[in-house]
Amino acid sequence: MIYLTEGQNTASATCSRNKSLTGSVSYLWSMKHKLSGQVWRFVPYQLSPTLSNPSYDLFSIKIDYDSSEVLTGATTTGQTNVHLIEGEYWLKIYEQSSSMSDNLNPSLSYDYVYETIVDVSMSASTKPTSYNGTDSIYKIYEG
Repeated sequence: MIYLTEGQNTASATCSRNKSLTGSVSYLWSMKHKLSGQVWRFVPYQLSPTLSNPSYDLFSIKIDYDSSEVLTGATTTGQTNVHLIEGEYWLKIYEQSSSMSDNLNPSLSYDYVYETIVDVSMSASTKPTSYNGTDSIYKIYEG
């Protein structure tokens, strides 16, 4: 399980050791909120490993509603920002050539390399979030 909180996060996932592509690879994250079914897709900034052969990859993911979302193009700058809402998500990570780092379509990616659950929590200052689901209106409150 991956835990993300409002602000800057460093998330770890075992992607590189499961990849099939050779050369430079970027990773497309597809997160589906369990309650609402809303989907977020983004290519996060991958941090450089501190070990020579790490068993996991580190990604920098920011959740900041005061800044605009940056879903792609952050693979070299580290400025990934996603407006996730609080709750649990299903996560599937796909490998793709670095030349496709702006791709947010999983069907254009090569294959998935990692799957888990993500828990997103917000600070006490976070206001309720309302949005329309497929056939209902959801209001998500902090617990």
